[in-house]
Amino acid sequence: MKNHQTMKYILFSLVYLLLSQSATAEQKDNENYMQLQTANKDKFSVYVVGPKHSQKGILLIHGWWGLTGDVKTWANEFAERGYRVMAIDLYNNQTAKHPKKAKNLMKSVKQSIANEKYLAAINALSVPGRKIAILGRSYGGAQTLHAASVGKEKVSAAIIYYPYGKLITEKEKLTSIKAPVLGHFASNDFFLTPDKLDDFTSIIMDSSLNMTFKTYKAKHGFDNQNGKNYHEAAGELAMRRTYQFLSKHLN
Repeated sequence: MKNHQTMKYILFSLVYLLLSQSATAEQKDNENYMQLQTANKDKFSVYVVGPKHSQKGILLIHGWWGLTGDVKTWANEFAERGYRVMAIDLYNNQTAKHPKKAKNLMKSVKQSIANEKYLAAINALSVPGRKIAILGRSYGGAQTLHAASVGKEKVSAAIIYYPYGKLITEKEKLTSIKAPVLGHFASNDFFLTPDKLDDFTSIIMDSSLNMTFKTYKAKHGFDNQNGKNYHEAAGELAMRRTYQFLSKHLN
């Protein structure tokens, strides 16, 4: 009887400890959110981590699933390396687990409003002496070019991973991007197929945009460790190149 009561006490203590840790982690996560608003008074959320006085800033743009745990993990990784990171939420506090909902959420984003949010976020991230880079994967990769376009001279670098969605192809808009761009592309991408990538490369070459193209023998999402297309060698190489590019342009 005594052993039974002891086991119940131990189990209760373990459950209490796990719940307490979970609640603390959730509270800490919530503390990293802040509200911003555009010039037109539209409010939106951002997830902010990293040293407040860092001279290196990053604006992260999420993929079509929304501002999920994977995006926040990526933000935290940059923060641990000394970057002040702001991950923007374009879906108004919604995320998706199924492709149909993700597609609908992505389609619900109006580019003009997204651009206003990018500008507000860049302004909020800007402090004297800080250089800012914009990064995004998939849908966020395509949107990175839009954000760099509205950010103009306030953006010192931009990095896109296997972009998905509306890419900027108009010369006038491309010339408005002042920052150098690093592009990580997949050779076996379902969206940006080799022919489409060649066309996009030609457009960039004909513009004044300074973009470096890096192509990997992999599929869309090759650096996502939780995805079915994860390619360890390609993902690690892309990340090394990302940090080298950031070091070059933000220091």
